[in-house]
Amino acid sequence: MKRIFYKMMFTAILLAGIVVGIVKGQEARQKWVSKKKAKYEAKRTLAPADNQVVLDEIEMATYHHSI
Repeated sequence: MKRIFYKMMFTAILLAGIVVGIVKGQEARQKWVSKKKAKYEAKRTLAPADNQVVLDEIEMATYHHSI
């Protein structure tokens, strides 16, 4: 299901990029698409994997200090 959603979002970004390219030009299209893809990828990598707990910076520092 996540793969399907990712493919749909990627396709939507590219299709919207085509519209931006027509209206504002190819340079603006490239900037817009790269910005949106980077933002989406950042959200995707920050999302926790299944059955994992996300630790904040203090918890990470405490955990790594105690080992």
